[in-house]
Amino acid sequence: MRVRIALVALALVLAGCDQPGSTGEAGGSDAPSLDAPAPESEPSRVFAAANDAARGATGELTVSLAMRMPDAAQENAEARETLTLRGANDLVVEAEINGAVSPATQVGGQTLRALLNIPVEEPQVLVYRVTQETKPSNGQGLCGADAPAFVIVWEPSGPGDGGMKVLGLTGGAPGAEGARACPMLEYGRQ
Repeated sequence: MRVRIALVALALVLAGCDQPGSTGEAGGSDAPSLDAPAPESEPSRVFAAANDAARGATGELTVSLAMRMPDAAQENAEARETLTLRGANDLVVEAEINGAVSPATQVGGQTLRALLNIPVEEPQVLVYRVTQETKPSNGQGLCGADAPAFVIVWEPSGPGDGGMKVLGLTGGAPGAEGARACPMLEYGRQ
């Protein structure tokens, strides 16, 4: 009985090895190619501008997060969370996660809590380092004509909360001496 099972298993294995196209002939294989990586999936969310600064800077805003894998040539590199902000006016901002900071962190003499008008019980806000900003034809971006170095994103975590606040920073990271806050942009979930 064991010999029969072994023979059947061996026949199945041999049949699996004799598949058409496994000889490496050009054009004869329907197997998927591994030459290029699959496109990144970017689940996105759409927000409507909720204050004048947001209407002027972006209008409707599409937000997406993606994990970007490092180049294979980089040793000890890690995957990075990348934020993409796309405004209805063709503004595109790409930024990599830099970390989270306390809302008590100062920027230009004011706390992030005051600049973003967030509740006292909120423990942290996410900070992203801007890697690229493509401005619309009018030349105005998250920080007007200036280029943002960092962007802070805060979303309420309570049930039913569907808003988001975005704050660009020029001159440095939150807490740095030269950091200056741009106008706070407020959005509501559509």
